[in-house]
Amino acid sequence: MSVVRGESVAPGIAVGQVHLRGFENQGAAPRIAADEVETELNRLHEAFEKSRLQTEEIKQKQADNLGEAELRIFDAHLAFLGDAMFVTEIESQVIQERLTSREAVQLVFAKYDRIFTLVESELLRRRASDLRDVATRLLRNLEASDVRGVDVPSGPYILAARKLTTADMFNLDNERVEGIVAEEGGMSSHAAILARGMGIPTLTGIPNLSKLLRDGDLVVLDAIEGEMVTSPSDTALAEATISSQRWRESQAEVVEPEGETGHQTRDGTPIHTFGSCGSAGEADLVNTFGMEGIGVFRTELQFLADDGVPSEDSLVESYRAVIDGQKGKPVSFRLLDVSAATLRVIVPQPERNPSMGRRGVRGLLANQEVLRKQLRAILRAAVDAQNISVLVPFVTALSDMQRMKAAVLEERVSLMKAKIPCATNVAIAPIIEVPAAAIAIGAILNESDFAVVAIDDLQAHLLGADRDNVAVRDYYEMVHPAVFEILARMCKEADRRKKLLVLFGESAAEPMRVPFYIGVGFRSFSVAPVRLRGMLKVLARYSVDECRRIAARMLEAPRSLDVQKVLVNLDIE
Repeated sequence: MSVVRGESVAPGIAVGQVHLRGFENQGAAPRIAADEVETELNRLHEAFEKSRLQTEEIKQKQADNLGEAELRIFDAHLAFLGDAMFVTEIESQVIQERLTSREAVQLVFAKYDRIFTLVESELLRRRASDLRDVATRLLRNLEASDVRGVDVPSGPYILAARKLTTADMFNLDNERVEGIVAEEGGMSSHAAILARGMGIPTLTGIPNLSKLLRDGDLVVLDAIEGEMVTSPSDTALAEATISSQRWRESQAEVVEPEGETGHQTRDGTPIHTFGSCGSAGEADLVNTFGMEGIGVFRTELQFLADDGVPSEDSLVESYRAVIDGQKGKPVSFRLLDVSAATLRVIVPQPERNPSMGRRGVRGLLANQEVLRKQLRAILRAAVDAQNISVLVPFVTALSDMQRMKAAVLEERVSLMKAKIPCATNVAIAPIIEVPAAAIAIGAILNESDFAVVAIDDLQAHLLGADRDNVAVRDYYEMVHPAVFEILARMCKEADRRKKLLVLFGESAAEPMRVPFYIGVGFRSFSVAPVRLRGMLKVLARYSVDECRRIAARMLEAPRSLDVQKVLVNLDIE
């Protein structure tokens, strides 16, 4: 029995036999003869048609299980499959270079994948993920024999893949996929979003799966703890089977709470929990888990699914559906957090490092048309609604907030002059993810109604480590004293000004860190609904005074090792 660790992108526990997908033979095939070109093109066209029919069938089959925005992911796939330029470029490789259809698809996909990767915006990484899914499905349909040469298991199985893609998740029999483990694929990929929406336990970031596993191997996938157990003992297998059954039963329980559930610490101090989501399906979970509203609603998905800038009316309809679904509870919409290049802003030359360039508020201010359209849509959707907020991503300085407040005011006045119903009172808050903004949070709060601290991105920027880069995962996961020190400073500044701070991100729900957050003063959290239960267990174990003592010990610790010693001694089970 051995245990390997990965990154959990969709929580849960699963037990089953392994089925490997996507570990193709990478050797180059010989060029085809001139009289084989027509046959090869027919194979290519058949693969495109089969892929299109499969995608349409999958979309129809999942219509009752996924939200509208999630289903639009399949529309993006269909758009690629019907893109004349994409198809023609592959055909030209077959005709001119005499490549097999399989090699032509791989070559063209690799070209666009490099382009999308160089841009480094989250939105285009998802676009690359969509293209990768389409290419994977095409390759499966072109030459199924290239994949590990065994049939799909007849019963439930654990899917093991090189990359987390929807093409492997949805093979028209996906109800038999008990869990997923992949070498690559992050929290924000479309496959990860769909896995969470469907409740499929998923781990990524485990290298060399083809060497670690064989088809038919029995494994335990614990995507709550972020572990996969290979060759489990009989005892471990029995315990995991029971845990898996309990997990499925807990997810099947539908809870419709009346109003707010009132989460609190052991001594009764109220803790406000809000949901972080980016689709209608995830927004529904906010109600299911009894959360107090939506703390961060990511708005990028609709722009990606619509393959461009959606109309103002479609944005209004989408945002209004989210607001109505919360039945009066607070909803905070995060404005587009993408780079200027993604928004098609004309720049003198491509940015060398877009993730540190004109992204977030910088990209929006550089593209006033997109910014104004989104602000108008939120104002129109929020008419007659209470507790609606606009979140401004990637704020660096006070001037960012001042310019955004002016833009909101101008659009409100414009709508009122046009006699278009709109909200008259929408809160505006920065998302604190740039270290400079964290240090200057006092001045920024003076121009804000409250602030959201994006702990994952803030930590990545503080430590200079990309959270999606497996090679520097140890640096990103490091419990560096500077991270905790800056969180404590922000809480003091907010308390001094009587302004609310909302802690947002995957790390905000990390059970081991929750006592520290409470101890330094955080009382509001925006986390993925599926992460709530683990967080509440910790809250029930500690009083605020105990949390304060834990936080004090951590802030006194001079080294990461000393911080780790405090954390490992916490009772979070």
